[in-house]
Amino acid sequence: MFESDKYFFENVIPTKRKDFSTNLKLNDSNDLLDNQKKAELLFFSRKVNKTIFMGIIFFFLIIFFKVQKVFFYFPESNLTNNFSQQNRGKIFDRNGELIATNIDTKDFYLDTRKILDKEKLKEKLKEIFPNKKKFFFDEILEKRQYIKVKSYLTVNEENKLKRLGDPSIMLHSSIKRIYLQHNLFSHLTGFKSLDLKSKIEKNLDSQLKEGKNINLTLDLRIQHMVHEELLKSLRLYNANSAVSIIMNVNNGEIISLVSLPDFNPNHPEDIKAFTENNLAFEARYEMGSTLKIFNAALVYENNLPLENTEFEIEEGYQITSAKLIKDDHIKKSKISFDEIFTQSSNVGSIKILEKVGIKKQKNLFKKLNIDNQISLNGLNVVKNKLPKYWDSVASKSISYGYGLSISPISLVSAYSSLVNGGYKISPKINLETNYHKERVLKESTSKKINFLLSEVVKKGTGKKAKVEGIDVGGKTGTSKKLENGTYSEKKVITSFIGAFPINKPKYLALVLFDEPTRNTKESLENFGSNTAAPTFSRIITKISPILDRNNYIKLN
Repeated sequence: MFESDKYFFENVIPTKRKDFSTNLKLNDSNDLLDNQKKAELLFFSRKVNKTIFMGIIFFFLIIFFKVQKVFFYFPESNLTNNFSQQNRGKIFDRNGELIATNIDTKDFYLDTRKILDKEKLKEKLKEIFPNKKKFFFDEILEKRQYIKVKSYLTVNEENKLKRLGDPSIMLHSSIKRIYLQHNLFSHLTGFKSLDLKSKIEKNLDSQLKEGKNINLTLDLRIQHMVHEELLKSLRLYNANSAVSIIMNVNNGEIISLVSLPDFNPNHPEDIKAFTENNLAFEARYEMGSTLKIFNAALVYENNLPLENTEFEIEEGYQITSAKLIKDDHIKKSKISFDEIFTQSSNVGSIKILEKVGIKKQKNLFKKLNIDNQISLNGLNVVKNKLPKYWDSVASKSISYGYGLSISPISLVSAYSSLVNGGYKISPKINLETNYHKERVLKESTSKKINFLLSEVVKKGTGKKAKVEGIDVGGKTGTSKKLENGTYSEKKVITSFIGAFPINKPKYLALVLFDEPTRNTKESLENFGSNTAAPTFSRIITKISPILDRNNYIKLN
């Protein structure tokens, strides 16, 4: 018997099963790999579950802390912010009159968990705050929470709440930015509410946060008078909007700037659409006939022999094959050089430009900074829109006030160079801003321009701009508004820009209306001559005694 007969090899005993297979299941390396894969899968599953579990916990923690911020108030978190707000710089006018500052105030919080008599408190709060929504107090008193009810309490509201004596009432110290003149300087100061800022409050924020005061070039007294007169005219002529700028032509200081409609910066939540736009700086217009005076400057600057020339206007001017320019308001067949400006001739303006040329026109506009964006410390100014293709047609269109859109402040700045002896100056609203004068036109050009402007008021389209006791000069403007690619026959921009005293100008004033539409028995009041010019006269009559004490009008 062999040695092997002592062993019983169970795994090789033949089987009688019919599903016999030669595939043997042995505990070899194949099983080890399979078990390893199962172990790795189990480890991965546990890791994923742990990650998801931690994510869920983190998510609920975020919700918890958000709820804590809503329902509970931690005054310590606002200490740093309140400190910086408290020390925010003030804004003054040129004479030291306060325009914007911070004041200490109270915010009203309510802890609904400490209310003694819910129904009684609800009725009292409705009496103190009648402007709250109908079910405002019904809703918040039903919850267990610590909630802010109202920011910036008035003294009267604060005293009434204190008299209630309910332990649920909490008054926390707060700081509010207030504007003492309400709407009067809104388009300059802008507003600051929590972290929201605009205009000066935004652009000079770094200075204000450091506690530095801002002294404006504007005069509160003049601003009030201009605002009053411009608002009257806006309503009288039933216009969409209105702008007025008064500037010192020798140093660029803006004495007054009014843009209507305006807003109350003390209540930024009530600002209506489009009322926040400063139309003097942030809007562009085709200025119409006020641009015609630049044609005269071109003639004077280039010593062209046109001052004694007569111009044929009866047949009009065919500016394109489809567009004939005519002067239907002028009943003469020929007019003099001066009459082109006093009677505001479109045809005459084109014929002057035709003799001057495009190149000289472009150079003049560059000298007067019309082709560049005005830089104004504290406010943003829109860039002027010049012709994309400054060809012959565009050049002739510009000569009578169309084809380019510029901001009112840009027009005022350019006109200042025309009347102040030929110096380019930059407008400014901050007294601390330095100014620079640079000669860009001949002094003789400026003197001749001033004579022309005085003639426009004495015997031309600007007669209604006359001011008793003061010699003024200026130019009217009326331009049709572009709608859907065509110029409207009913919607217009009317304006008047004038300097005074015109023999040696110190100040320049612009008045502009968007779509004046009042009808009178005589005519439709939608020309610069019967809207902006008389408004200019009323404004200058009021403010001139303040600007120059020698200009007091003697009354009989």
